[in-house]
Amino acid sequence: MRIENAIEPEPSNFEILWLRFRSFGAPILLLLAWLILIIATSLYRPDFISYQTLLAVVFTMSIVGVMAIGQALVTISGGFIDLSQPSGLIFASLVSVKLSEAGMPFIIVILGAIITGVIVGSINALIIVLAKLNPIIVTLATNFIGLAVLYLIFRAAEVPIGSDIHTFGRAYLLGLPATWWPMLFLILIVGFLIHQTQYGRQTIAVGGNRYAAQARGISLKKTRILVFSIAGGFVGFAAILFCSASGPFNTASANILQLNVIAAVILAGISLEGGKGHLWMLFLSVGLLSTVPTSLVFFGLSSDAQAIFQGLILVVAVTIDGYRARKIIL
Repeated sequence: MRIENAIEPEPSNFEILWLRFRSFGAPILLLLAWLILIIATSLYRPDFISYQTLLAVVFTMSIVGVMAIGQALVTISGGFIDLSQPSGLIFASLVSVKLSEAGMPFIIVILGAIITGVIVGSINALIIVLAKLNPIIVTLATNFIGLAVLYLIFRAAEVPIGSDIHTFGRAYLLGLPATWWPMLFLILIVGFLIHQTQYGRQTIAVGGNRYAAQARGISLKKTRILVFSIAGGFVGFAAILFCSASGPFNTASANILQLNVIAAVILAGISLEGGKGHLWMLFLSVGLLSTVPTSLVFFGLSSDAQAIFQGLILVVAVTIDGYRARKIIL
């Protein structure tokens, strides 16, 4: 009796093209949605296509993009989402203002903001790890507490005119605000490192299957503390970009950013269940969502209507993430 080995048939050209489309389908759809939004707005208001519009979009991208990197790391590691980013951003921004008012060099101002963000992230992580509480509940609570404390400390703040950080916020490089370039470089660098370094792969492993990661000797506590601390550092750096060019700010100035950050992470394909996602796609999702507020202004919508619209975008993003998760299970 002769037993023949079963040989898998080679995929056809059509099947290869389909697999490639599935791999690049999400970024293509994001890019198309971004282009459609730009075209639709420019048809309604031809003056939408202008250098001032570009500056408005780029400024929002700078802050949301850097915050989204930190949020993405938390999400990929299985920490769901960090809801304390608004208070962390305002706290680090206030530290930046105080250091600038004291005449500190720009590098000290930057380090002060980053360290402040790391401290906020570390506090969240220690509460989560030591008390074994849900990250969403903990970060939501620390955000409320942080904003309340900040409200007692100050009502409004602004970086001193003529200071290094003020000059940086109004500088340009290759025709674009200098604040935009760090966001681009950080997305590319962190997106590369998370898949190419041991720590990055451990972070993904913990988010994908914490029990399997623990069986491989990966410390869940150390990973969570490190992830939240690093994510806080990105919020601290985003504070430099925020307060350098935003003018006067108060404790409520960062609240609307949270919606865009979370939606950007989900639309980039980073699953809320953890362990999945490519950070480089944040550039497209952040670009799309940073264009939406400016576009809504040109359509004549009020600030309340804009908040409703952005909330709907977040609902759609979460729905898409849920659909992706069910599709993987099925």
